[in-house]
Amino acid sequence: MTTNSGGKKQCVTCNKSGGILTCDGCQKTFCGKHVIEHRQELAAKLDNIMQEHDLLQQEIEQPSARKNSLLQKIDRWEKDSILKIQIAAESARRSLLDLLDQAKGPLSKIGDFSEHDLDRWKKQLKDLELQVTFPPAAKLVPDKNNPIYLMQLHIDESLNNNSPNRKDTSSNQPNSTLQERFLQSLGPVRFEEGGFVARHTSPVSDYAYVRGRLLYLRGSHTIRFRLEKCKQPYYIFFGCMASKISLQEDAFRLPSAVGWFGSNQAYEQGRCSRSCKKTDFNSNKIQPNDVLQLTLDCNQMEVRLYHERMKSTCVLGVDPKLTPFPWQLLMVLCNPGDSVRILPNS
Repeated sequence: MTTNSGGKKQCVTCNKSGGILTCDGCQKTFCGKHVIEHRQELAAKLDNIMQEHDLLQQEIEQPSARKNSLLQKIDRWEKDSILKIQIAAESARRSLLDLLDQAKGPLSKIGDFSEHDLDRWKKQLKDLELQVTFPPAAKLVPDKNNPIYLMQLHIDESLNNNSPNRKDTSSNQPNSTLQERFLQSLGPVRFEEGGFVARHTSPVSDYAYVRGRLLYLRGSHTIRFRLEKCKQPYYIFFGCMASKISLQEDAFRLPSAVGWFGSNQAYEQGRCSRSCKKTDFNSNKIQPNDVLQLTLDCNQMEVRLYHERMKSTCVLGVDPKLTPFPWQLLMVLCNPGDSVRILPNS
């Protein structure tokens, strides 16, 4: 701030003392003319900020690989995988064509012939046709030394702990992952609250099949459910199935499904057991408002069902040959009005 010999404030732009105004932001003084120019400069800076905001908002709503490094990596992985598949397919195709070329033989000129010659040539043509259609010496064998790996997105919450607006939740979220929700359905069921609640909608007992939105390939993942409405006797299935198998009727009876149902039933890849002693599962103890924890342990090849009120755990093994990765949550409702809520990750 400058002042003249009389102690009056002067404009920082023209050093004149007439019509002096002070900016509350920068605390500089301006005359009437230059205070307008100062406001115009501030307005121009605000316009630039708004433009940057609009561009960032557009990038958030419609992310582009040009700016997002993860999208760039995914696109590059996709192109590399496609190229590897094309190279492998072309190599296998050429090898097969070379094998078929070996079956070609020079055609001899036909001179005198009899019925025996015709029968012999006809048989040779049949044999050649089989070799071309189903080459006996060739078969496709997967090369396990050159796999094309699946890519998954994992969120590391610890990277966000330094944010000034973020609360420290690392102590109560040891296995922080993406939140599971109900996504796919078959039968009389309605999803509510963004897929966190599944409600049976039929006035009569009928199977309603539900799958989650997440795929489980490795690690151990726990999903907590509250039985908000649970008609007695209890009849709800909790378990998993291979994601590559389409959701269908009697999905819990498929060889690719594992889990627990009402009537003390435990399903293991198409086999059903009703023995409480064998499976440690007693559905008669499950009541409305109970909380159940379903753990999909890809590392140990097993699923676990934990009853929080009874503090009891049931375990079923999973055969990866019958239930290949990735796994997917499978739930089946049966009783009218039954309602299940997925609780937030803990």
